[in-house]
Amino acid sequence: MNTKPFRVAVADDHPMVRMGIESSLDAFPMIQVIGAVADSSELVALLDAQPCDVLITDFAMPGGAHGDGLQLLDFLHARYPGMLIVVMTGIDQPVMIQAILSRSVAGLLSKADDVSHVALAVTAAHANRRYLSPTIAALSPSLPGQRRTTQLSPREHQVLSLYVGGQSISAIAEQLQLRKQTVSTQKVSGMAKLGIERDADLFKYAAELGLTGPSDDR
Repeated sequence: MNTKPFRVAVADDHPMVRMGIESSLDAFPMIQVIGAVADSSELVALLDAQPCDVLITDFAMPGGAHGDGLQLLDFLHARYPGMLIVVMTGIDQPVMIQAILSRSVAGLLSKADDVSHVALAVTAAHANRRYLSPTIAALSPSLPGQRRTTQLSPREHQVLSLYVGGQSISAIAEQLQLRKQTVSTQKVSGMAKLGIERDADLFKYAAELGLTGPSDDR
């Protein structure tokens, strides 16, 4: 049995926030906080000195040599490609939330939510799952990780599943004994319900959407 702890670093420019995060993680013996720092300069010094599995960092953290915000996230991904990053923020603008999530962060937490979500995000990240705290999830209902296929009709789910499985519109029409136009309409309507406009995004998020295999519904 693997009992190796998750090595976690904390970065926030407010001492009380750092203390609150560390305190919330103390109850989890599998989480080991390797250090808590106040800016990007201290953070890089810490990460260069010790291995880290998951970083919990404030999004707005001015004063360090490596910046903050999106600039810092890009820097950290390039310098420590194996490290998972969970971001905490007070931002409530969907456009900025989208921009942060586009940096392949492992989790995004709102500072308006309870600090208990930090430990949930760390364990989710270690299990290769993205975690969004409730406020973030509510602000971003159309994000790929938040989409749900329950709103699809059985036929739409079936058509999309067959399509991401590699079948063409013509092949699906033949298999289901439908007109090609009908299949195409089902595909378009299903994608619209999921908030997906491009085929490339449908394939990209197929596993998250539960479209990894054909449905038996008729």
